[in-house]
Amino acid sequence: MKQKNNVVNHTLQFCKHLFSSTGKLDYNLLSTTTSLGRVRGFTIDLLYYLKSGPKRCCELVQITGKYHDYVHSYLRNMRNYGLVEKDGVFWKLSDLGANFQAYLDIVYNNIIEYGKKKERKKKERGKKKESSLPKKSEQLSLSLFLRDSSLDDTEKEVVEVLVNHYNKTGSKFILVKNQYDLADRLKKNPQDIIKALANLRQENIIYLYRSTLEGYWKIGLKKHFIKLLESSPK
Repeated sequence: MKQKNNVVNHTLQFCKHLFSSTGKLDYNLLSTTTSLGRVRGFTIDLLYYLKSGPKRCCELVQITGKYHDYVHSYLRNMRNYGLVEKDGVFWKLSDLGANFQAYLDIVYNNIIEYGKKKERKKKERGKKKESSLPKKSEQLSLSLFLRDSSLDDTEKEVVEVLVNHYNKTGSKFILVKNQYDLADRLKKNPQDIIKALANLRQENIIYLYRSTLEGYWKIGLKKHFIKLLESSPK
């Protein structure tokens, strides 16, 4: 009800334009009433309670939980506005009241559709944003490769360091100052590291060259080796 109340004053001026093409609202009736722009709050509630048919004031009191005098005063004002009529002990919507209530229905439904449209657009923007984000690389598994590989222990450890780094960061390479730096990381003899790097390079598993970044060495996994691990059974 609150949402209906808020839109009445802002949309009433469009009533003739909206309904002249549909024929559902007699604008001449609206033009004869000077107070519809002030319709709000409990008056709107009563319009919707009377939509289902005529009701006694005592019924509306029971439905709304308001005092009898309170409800009755609103009904009298609504009759002055031309929105309701009294038929014996029953109150009912007038033609103007029924048309005005139908108008509010359409306004309210338009608000709902507008909200749904905004929500759909928001979800679509979210999906587009999500699809534009870089996909996280699938975790590579070394288990089968290491099981079937003829590499020695030092060579396997070098490959494991590179694969673990790739899985964590998505980067195919690491930077080391020299063979001593890598040897210290793996707790290996520097000479064994030099030999391992040479063999892995020969096996076309890694690439190795001096980076322009302060003379660091770049050690990385070859693309074809990454694809091999990606295609291997998990």
